[in-house]
Amino acid sequence: MLILSEEIELLKKMGKYEKIFPGYITHIRFPRYKNIVDGTRVDFTFPITALVGPNGSGKTSVLNALYGAPARKSTGDYWFSTKVDPIEEGEGSPNRFIYGHHSSDLKSIVETRKARVRKERHGRPDPNYWEPTKETTGDGMKEHDLREGKNYAGRSKDRWNPVSRKVLYINFRKELSAFDKYFYFGKEPIPRRSNTKLSSNSTKRNSRRIINKKHQVQKDAELLARVIDLGDTSYQYHNRKVATENRLLDRNELRIVSFILDKEYDEARWIRHRLFKGADGLSVVFRTRHGKYSEAFAGSGEIAVTSCVVQVIKATKGTLVLLDEPEVSLHPGAQERLLAFLAHRARTHHLQIIFSTHSPHFLVSLPNEAIKSFNQQDDGRFSIIPSTHPYAAFQRLGVVDSNKIRIIVEDRLAEEVVKQALLILPDTAEREIFHIEYFSGGAEAILKYLIPSLLTAPGHTLILLDGDQKRMDKFEDPDTIPVSENSTLSAKIMEATGVAPNLMIDGGSNGGNKAQLIEIERKYLAWIRKNLKFIPTLCPEELVLRAVNMNDQSATKSQHHKDRLRAKAEEHFGTSVTNERTDEYGITLLAGKRSQSKELSLLASILKCYIESVRSGS
Repeated sequence: MLILSEEIELLKKMGKYEKIFPGYITHIRFPRYKNIVDGTRVDFTFPITALVGPNGSGKTSVLNALYGAPARKSTGDYWFSTKVDPIEEGEGSPNRFIYGHHSSDLKSIVETRKARVRKERHGRPDPNYWEPTKETTGDGMKEHDLREGKNYAGRSKDRWNPVSRKVLYINFRKELSAFDKYFYFGKEPIPRRSNTKLSSNSTKRNSRRIINKKHQVQKDAELLARVIDLGDTSYQYHNRKVATENRLLDRNELRIVSFILDKEYDEARWIRHRLFKGADGLSVVFRTRHGKYSEAFAGSGEIAVTSCVVQVIKATKGTLVLLDEPEVSLHPGAQERLLAFLAHRARTHHLQIIFSTHSPHFLVSLPNEAIKSFNQQDDGRFSIIPSTHPYAAFQRLGVVDSNKIRIIVEDRLAEEVVKQALLILPDTAEREIFHIEYFSGGAEAILKYLIPSLLTAPGHTLILLDGDQKRMDKFEDPDTIPVSENSTLSAKIMEATGVAPNLMIDGGSNGGNKAQLIEIERKYLAWIRKNLKFIPTLCPEELVLRAVNMNDQSATKSQHHKDRLRAKAEEHFGTSVTNERTDEYGITLLAGKRSQSKELSLLASILKCYIESVRSGS
């Protein structure tokens, strides 16, 4: 069915989203808005955007602003002042946001400003009304060169009107079935005496009276069963229709729900009704080959996914889809398949989708620029990092152990050089993705013994050897080696690494299972092609010396650079200098010239590229 990585790649190829997607919001700015740093801007350069951050960081606040961006929508529906939580406005500086969209007449991006204003509505003052306001240069809004007398679509006298588009806002924490809403969150019924008179001085207690939630559910389930049996919305109770919707999911809806939940459903009946003490409740009755059950026995994830699928499929072209924590009650596989479905609908129906999440599984396939991380400042407010690698986002969320990238180097100085290269990366969380250690056995032991043990190990390991170990510019892709050349695999490994690795197979590496040996040799070649890189100098000592212009231009071997750095250390500390002291001296030199070292910048690029390869799977 749908493959997430393929859907994301197809979306990337579309480009020019602001011209293709009706009413596409290109960016949103916050001159003053809730607990977000004044002047924060979020660019929507991809039609699917993830808002990531800790609880209380403002993710839902951004969704609320976006909800109120289009015409006839108001942020005040979700954010309003109360005596307990009053909204404070600055003197002459109301809470407001500004967002961009494309003008086909101007062939450029224009901005609409919406602000919280006091207004008289329905005969009473409303301090929570949000309306489009005139352009103001004070908020950095561009004054476009408009031709006098020309009418521009979407333009009023002194402002650009809000975009006209539908909005679908789903808060997954509230996507509960009618049963769950009542049974777990509803009020207990007030026991009522319902007596049937038998004579002037005797009564009979009515056994049908409602004394607790269980009894209420049992009573209402009888009515719901009648609605289900009829298969339509005609059933009435006390002269009032019980159901507003009552239908089977169509073939496509059922197929998508089955795909996301990885469960084969034969049928699912969708019922909107007023039972279980609700004004508008949802029940879904599922049927599989194992039987039939309602939402009372279904997992909450089943209801949430079914509701989301039905609503998103119903969404018309150009709808703005806002999702608050779609991972609720879904296991990792279902989360990724739900995103694949959303990406497919975004591509085929031009939906702009923006969601808040705490889940790594909703991020791993998205491009960096689609992941917006909320970062708390010293004053307690939050800024928004415009582009974040998924692993850096995991780091901020505290999901670090399973997503750490392990770097193995040859010695202590190489470890310290890599740490200096990481400091060049501007994103602190991105730096913290890596865990660096050196392998005491050196390059030969790494290639011969360590890598074979890593072939089937979980997680990601980057082997970063000194440049003098590099034997070719690019490793051969084993997928391009024909089966007829299987006998050359060991020679190819030797050519690439200079060692014969200790590959463990049944019967030993010098005999036994030949087919198994071929399979492992191909795995070894594939592994080093992806995970074996080199420091961009013969050794870390040369990189240090180059950074401070102390290198010997005539030096051709690693040992020459090692000896030179030691000699320089001896000039400072005397001839009794230890290896550890020499390393410390070298790293002190490098730290002072970190920003000026071309080789260190190149090493930082190697690390950055590896992060990308891990995410893309290439």
